[in-house]
Amino acid sequence: MTPSPRPLRFNRIDAKRFFKLPNVLEILAGYPWLLQLGGVIGSAIYVGGFALVQCGYTCGNGAGYSLSKIVAALLVLASLIDAFNLGAFLIQVGFIFFGLVGMLRRGEATRFTMSRRRKLDRRTARFLATEAS
Repeated sequence: MTPSPRPLRFNRIDAKRFFKLPNVLEILAGYPWLLQLGGVIGSAIYVGGFALVQCGYTCGNGAGYSLSKIVAALLVLASLIDAFNLGAFLIQVGFIFFGLVGMLRRGEATRFTMSRRRKLDRRTARFLATEAS
């Protein structure tokens, strides 16, 4: 004979205790040297990317350049947790926003260019077929 299953009992759950997630900002604030290191790495990415563009080693219109600026801005923004500065915060938010806008526009332009190229290839094929006959 199998034992009867226990009835389900729904006790009141303490939501704060049950869903207690660590506050990332509080954890990061406990390691100021880590935040400062992230800010230094972000600054190095900013300056390094600018230097590569100015020396002609890379193009400032590429997706890699925009992505590097977004990563650098996120790192510097994280470093502001320890020592907040409104001006620096606004600059980082601007870099992130316009970097994402640029990447989205670049994606749209790539799709437009590819569809236009396909149309031109079809037209060229039709033209060459009529010329050959």
